[in-house]
Amino acid sequence: MAVRPEQRISRRISWRDYWRVHLWSRGLPAGAVIEAQTVWPLLLLPFALFGQLVTPHPVWVALLTSIVGVYAIGYAWVREQVQGVRFTRRRIGAILVAGDALQEEFVVSNESGLPLLWAAFVDASDLPGYAPGVVVACGAHSEYRWKTEAVCERRGVFRLGPHSIEMGDPFGLFRAVQRYDNFDRLLIYPRVVQLPEVALPRGGADGHTRRRRSLAGARPAASVRDYAPGDSLRLVHWRTTAHRGRLTTKELELEPSGDVWIVLDLDAAVQAGQGAESTLEYGVMLAASMAAEMVSGRERRAVGLLTASGDEVITLAPQPGQAQLWAILAALAPAQPSATPLHALLQRSLPLLGRRHTLVVVTPSLGEGAPLWIAELVRAGRQGLFSSVLAIAAPEQSAQADECLALLARLDIPHQFLRTDLRLRAALTYRRRRKVIRTTPTGGAFTVEVEEEVG
Repeated sequence: MAVRPEQRISRRISWRDYWRVHLWSRGLPAGAVIEAQTVWPLLLLPFALFGQLVTPHPVWVALLTSIVGVYAIGYAWVREQVQGVRFTRRRIGAILVAGDALQEEFVVSNESGLPLLWAAFVDASDLPGYAPGVVVACGAHSEYRWKTEAVCERRGVFRLGPHSIEMGDPFGLFRAVQRYDNFDRLLIYPRVVQLPEVALPRGGADGHTRRRRSLAGARPAASVRDYAPGDSLRLVHWRTTAHRGRLTTKELELEPSGDVWIVLDLDAAVQAGQGAESTLEYGVMLAASMAAEMVSGRERRAVGLLTASGDEVITLAPQPGQAQLWAILAALAPAQPSATPLHALLQRSLPLLGRRHTLVVVTPSLGEGAPLWIAELVRAGRQGLFSSVLAIAAPEQSAQADECLALLARLDIPHQFLRTDLRLRAALTYRRRRKVIRTTPTGGAFTVEVEEEVG
């Protein structure tokens, strides 16, 4: 049967791999490989052997002995080390927020009786800006430790590893590689900042007005209004009803409580800006901060999350407590732009959100599409949901927000407008000491310890 050209190429490559890698790696532990870096001296062996057989001479013997001896020493060296060198990495700290420093500790242990001339640590982590790869060395029966630190600029889910250690013999003939295929998932939560005063809806007695349910019960009636279908007969104000000749009910003042739904708009079509000052990142940060404020602030509320990230709609029903906060932060960490407009998200989700809850909408959609989602908020009000809006815009978009904000004001929907260049203080800060190298006018250098506030 004829052999096709591509099959011949495949066999030739397989033979080359066998000669350079598989032949030398037999009997090694899983993940360990020895590769011949320089093979051309071995091609001299047949000629030296042929010369010795045809015209015996000490030169041929010396050549044969030198080549075989050097390769034997080099191979024995790397084989001893690839079986005796151990590598470990450990992440310092469990919880990271965007802006925090990731710290890792690495240890290369040489349990063999030969010195480790060089070991290159090659890392395949996908954390932006993180490159811990180094070249180290250590003596026989010893170890070498080092630490790395990098600032986590972006929230998200990243991978630490896989990684490998590369070693070599003194002659540069062989390269040994220890591969570690395991990796660690690194979850970087979005930042939590101190929000400005955010107006949340207050009371009314039906779905046409704004109201919060009371933990301590209703306060005395502040006014009366016409009866609306669904009002309790216990709230009928009979004296005013007799005076006006039609049913009227008491308008009660209620304390702020009730569950909060944070609705985050990730529609890719309305996002603007780059990096940390983009409306996308700013919106995620505001949503995370609002969740933290609702859970841990003065008004302890059950809080939930509604957003469309990528092709997925994320719905976390309102729950109280710190566990819910971390669940929301974990859901926001990998949030990506979506093709779902805010009005479509609200329209699809309103039947699932219940009644007498508060919607806090975080959105940069302040242009032509604003009337669509504002109309959904009006419809939500008729359903018994009360709304507040955190409107965000890049500096160049500020002028486009006036019409949207005016419409919200006319509809009496509480709102707050924030530009992405507004710097907000971190909700959690701490003081740390670190060493800084400074230079003198004469070219010298000295180390000082400085104290700084980090958030």
